[in-house]
Amino acid sequence: MSTDLAAVEGSDSGESNPSDIHQLPSLRLLSFADLTADIERFLSSARLSEKKAAWRNLLDLTLDLKSKSEARQDPTAGEPWHLTSVTVVGYQGATNQVIMKVDPSPGVTIIHGPNGSGKSTIADGIRTALSGSTKWWTAAEQKSSRSKMEPLWEKVHAARDAEKTTAEVVLSRKSERLTLSCLIDGQGEVVSHEASWVLPDGKSMVIDLGETAWGHALAGHPPVFAYADVERRVQQSKDLREYIENLLAFGGCFVVLNDRVEDLSAKAALAKKSIDDAAKEAKRRVAEVDEANANIDPAVTIKAVSWPAWIGEIDAWLEENELNNSGGLLPQVTERHSETLSAALMQTCEAFEKIDSSPDSVKRRLANSLRGFHEHVLDLESPGAECPVCESEQADWPVRLRKSVMELGDLEPLHLEAESSLAELKRSLETEFRQVISVLNASAAPTVTSQDLLDLAQDRADALCRVLERYGCQPTAMARNKVLELRAVLETRDWWRACVEAASLSAFDKQWRLKRRAAVEDFVSTWREHAETASENQLWKATGACLKDLASHLRDKRAQDFTTLAGGRVKALLDDAGILLEDVRLTTQRAEVKVQNPAGQPLSLSMLSAGQRNAFLLAPLLATIESGPFGFLVLDDPVHAFDDIRVDRLAAVLAEIALARRVLVFTHDERLKAHLMARSLNCHSWAISRDLETGVISLESTDQLWRMLLDDAEAVRSLAPKNSVNGYLTETQIIRGLLRQAIDIALHQSVVRNAISGGRDVADDLALVDSCPSTVARIDKAEEIITVAAGSKHPVREAKFRCGNLLTLWNNAVHGAPTTKNDLKSEIEIAGKACSDLLGG
Repeated sequence: MSTDLAAVEGSDSGESNPSDIHQLPSLRLLSFADLTADIERFLSSARLSEKKAAWRNLLDLTLDLKSKSEARQDPTAGEPWHLTSVTVVGYQGATNQVIMKVDPSPGVTIIHGPNGSGKSTIADGIRTALSGSTKWWTAAEQKSSRSKMEPLWEKVHAARDAEKTTAEVVLSRKSERLTLSCLIDGQGEVVSHEASWVLPDGKSMVIDLGETAWGHALAGHPPVFAYADVERRVQQSKDLREYIENLLAFGGCFVVLNDRVEDLSAKAALAKKSIDDAAKEAKRRVAEVDEANANIDPAVTIKAVSWPAWIGEIDAWLEENELNNSGGLLPQVTERHSETLSAALMQTCEAFEKIDSSPDSVKRRLANSLRGFHEHVLDLESPGAECPVCESEQADWPVRLRKSVMELGDLEPLHLEAESSLAELKRSLETEFRQVISVLNASAAPTVTSQDLLDLAQDRADALCRVLERYGCQPTAMARNKVLELRAVLETRDWWRACVEAASLSAFDKQWRLKRRAAVEDFVSTWREHAETASENQLWKATGACLKDLASHLRDKRAQDFTTLAGGRVKALLDDAGILLEDVRLTTQRAEVKVQNPAGQPLSLSMLSAGQRNAFLLAPLLATIESGPFGFLVLDDPVHAFDDIRVDRLAAVLAEIALARRVLVFTHDERLKAHLMARSLNCHSWAISRDLETGVISLESTDQLWRMLLDDAEAVRSLAPKNSVNGYLTETQIIRGLLRQAIDIALHQSVVRNAISGGRDVADDLALVDSCPSTVARIDKAEEIITVAAGSKHPVREAKFRCGNLLTLWNNAVHGAPTTKNDLKSEIEIAGKACSDLLGG
């Protein structure tokens, strides 16, 4: 079903001026510009350098966030949004689709009906579609269904057996449209929340409301109030604190700034902790290295590593503690290395000299070679009959070779000595020599020893070792030559210097420091990775403290403004009972609210009656709604436990609020309906009902104001049949004035309906009509504005034709123009039909 809740307009005698509350402080959402201004004031008054740096840091962060926010589009910025329609399907008690179109212009719309008729279904549907959540504005956690703390009266948001549950609202401001749609699962939880925004240029975009201040605007300026919901959730002081703090409207900007400071502070603290933990482990490892090396050589001592609370520059710290050399540990080279290698080389050379000094003969000099040659011949399977030396046929040449070798037996001791010396030299080359070379090659810093010397020594040592591996450690001529070539390198001053340098590079204390460096390597890596962030740890701690000071300042200031605003509304609702709001202060855990009784004495909130408690909870919301981005207010059952005077006082407040925004009131209380219709000229009433068997919700217009005005005109006509000349206006003038008002109200409603259906801005169309000085001029302007489909009757043209010259007659009567009675009954009937023409029957 589709129902149009059209607004009605007053006469052209002028609108009432809003209350002085418009001159009171505003609790609009905080912007980054507001935060910047307050931070700059704190910065200018700071004296300590640490505080100045922290406030400067907070200011820089705020300016950065401000520049980023300006690049994003946020629907909470700009003019307020007006509610134009709400649609619910399968939501709570609505088994059918309910579409309710709302006049977005200022005024009051009353939706009245008995309990269970569907009032809360529509009100809650508006709130769910706006917030994308079935929870309260403060996003209170719902208890598990298994918990004994589960709320007994928590609503189920999905209708029983509903195929699909949705809630949607359409908001407008001038040519912009914002459509918010929720899809709800079978458990009543929102599974998707979409926002489509039609911009002033006609382009459409889908936005993520979570990236905007929308949620904060809803919490700070909730446009939907349901007493049953608020009363159920605000039971303790901490609940009241949460309720009030949300109404202080710190807004998304402060929350974003606070979250950013917390995030950066946490990162700096985590980085600092990583470095501290790594330092602690490094200290332990260094202590183990020091203890182990001290036991190896107690005579050697080195300076202890210093560990300041914070290392500002890691390379300077490494240099100071002689830990700047990194790399693998090296074998320690001492004088013993060069001495052992030199002794092995000398002993080998002496062994060769002994062989050479034996009685001279070619055979003796070739003794070792002959012995080796004989060993090779023994390895042959068939040596043949040809002598490999003289190439003659000598079948017994292997025998003669063996005999010659045996005759050289007196040289055996010398050969064994040379063989032993070569074996020792080979071992020394593989240990001491190799360690000297490795230390010099592994040096991170340039060495005095030339690389050419090292390469030459290595090549000759390798050549000798290859010969010894191939032929064994026999004192062959080839081995002798390789030994002499190696000796030519190792018995030089350059090699001696190389050994000294290797010993220096691999000294025990140096190796000790290298072990220390290995022990701190993880710490050094951790420092290099996290030092930049960790160095700001103290700054972010101070910045966090500054943010708390800022929050306290803002909370105190806004609490004062809130006290002023809410106090005015409390006075308006409860002044007759002598109940006044004196002060509101928020601590981290509770709300401290000071209320006084008629005698001027402090009054506990627990002493308020149910109706007074309801009024007390409603007053803050009524005080802050005007500062938010919502040009409408929805109230569901706002007069719970109200007495008659409280109903009238609330109606007066709502009529005042309705001068600037549309107020939708869902109620079963006929008193509130009557008081609102009496106090608000621009008021429209609708009856809501729900079929208990089918669950179908229906809305139907009741007591339209223009009909009431016509009824009043008929009553005046019937009760005063004769003209009176004693009053300011005659009875005839009063009747015709009422007819003129009825026409104006119906015309206003017709313009609103056509603007909504045509996608035009309601406020712009109404401004054009209201700028006309007379009813006739307004009729003409409305005829120009309103568009109809080809072949359809123009409602304004039909009404204009039906009234004819009566429009001028009725308009003039309001201003006291002389008039005659004529057939007033007929005029009332014509006015009624004209109003029906304007509204399509």
